[in-house]
Amino acid sequence: MMKIKMILFTVLLGFFGEGNAQETPENILLKIKLPSSVLVKGTSTLHDWESNVEKTDTQITVNNLSDVNIETLYVTIDALSIKSGKNIMDKLTYKALKAEEHPEIKFIFKKGKIVDQNKTFIDIELNGDLTIAGVAKNVTVLTKINKNGETIVLKGSHKLKMTDFGITPPKALLGTIKTGDEITIEFNLIFQ
Repeated sequence: MMKIKMILFTVLLGFFGEGNAQETPENILLKIKLPSSVLVKGTSTLHDWESNVEKTDTQITVNNLSDVNIETLYVTIDALSIKSGKNIMDKLTYKALKAEEHPEIKFIFKKGKIVDQNKTFIDIELNGDLTIAGVAKNVTVLTKINKNGETIVLKGSHKLKMTDFGITPPKALLGTIKTGDEITIEFNLIFQ
């Protein structure tokens, strides 16, 4: 029994770095590729809404491609690239995010925990620090990892409250239209 626990610990330790791994010749840096997407979805007293993230600098470092051993994962979103297709809503979003003062939204991977896996995917809880509007919070995001050749796809969603990050949910038309506090971030990140 002790031997099985030690093997499992060794496998898990090898699968997930602490996010501060040293770059070694074995590590492989993968950059985000199109058609990756990040959507922000929410509600309001008028209707549901969604905004698309148009600019993200995201990279992942894996120990090897065959096992997808995550060493580092950095996601940086340009706050001014969050677009709803509605100019007034975008301006309210940037004001709420304090985008002029804090132009980047960041997620920095710390550790991971396997929840489920088979030959085609791994369900993993990615833990890291999420910084929005200058406020950092530790979050855990359930993510599905698919691997196809030299392509790795991270897909998932995460709900959070704007007020947890010091953000006042935007209002319009003298406060008659109010956005809900809870938003959902959906992501489909493709790396090669």
